[in-house]
Amino acid sequence: MDLNVPYAERDQAEALGALWEPSRRCWYVPDGLDLQPFRRWFPEQTSSLPGSNLRSAETYVVTAPRRCWSCEQTTTVAGFLMAPGFEDFSVWEDDLDGQGRWGGGESWCFAFHIDALPSPIAAQAIMRAPRYRRAFSQATRGSYWANHCSECGALQGDVHLFEDLGAPFLPRDAHDLADLKAFRVKGVFEAAGSFGLALDIAPEISGVRAGTTVRPPAAPASRPAPPKTIGAVILGTVRRWLGLSG
Repeated sequence: MDLNVPYAERDQAEALGALWEPSRRCWYVPDGLDLQPFRRWFPEQTSSLPGSNLRSAETYVVTAPRRCWSCEQTTTVAGFLMAPGFEDFSVWEDDLDGQGRWGGGESWCFAFHIDALPSPIAAQAIMRAPRYRRAFSQATRGSYWANHCSECGALQGDVHLFEDLGAPFLPRDAHDLADLKAFRVKGVFEAAGSFGLALDIAPEISGVRAGTTVRPPAAPASRPAPPKTIGAVILGTVRRWLGLSG
């Protein structure tokens, strides 16, 4: 991950493990290092990512355990879950000018095959799944943000994580959600990529909309009894003297 390190703080960044890339003239965090110590140098998220076709105001990093296809060890994988109301940019047949437009997504969906991602957003996934990074895929003949095994480093392809039924990010039912955990993304999610099938059971993932409880309607206040008049008080006293019920 690239860092925005002022010249005066270069020694501090280097002491923590950051490396200098001469060709791009920037500091970056090598794969496998904890990102937390570098948070103050995270780049600010731009208002718009060039080439982005996905954006979502409410998004979650969802993590899940996954057995690596190569070494068969358990590793942690991550994906971005977009809430209903996310938008995707597409060119429709009725777009006479061919410019395309943003449309609203009505369901919960995972984003995947992500070609471009702002560094501050990527960092939030990397902190949950440290081997989440850009990689070249022989299957797609292109580079995208992907999960890798924490033990052997093997690429964990998006097809098997997001498109195979029963995979971590395409659960069949609520039973498949048991090991999933969600963490709210800070900031607006923007990316260039694809999105998967509607996932109606997403709100059942632990951490999704945590703390947003619906308060029951307040019980109507009981109306106070009207005060007794002086005449009623006197009448009640006389009735008690006469031995009559109040």
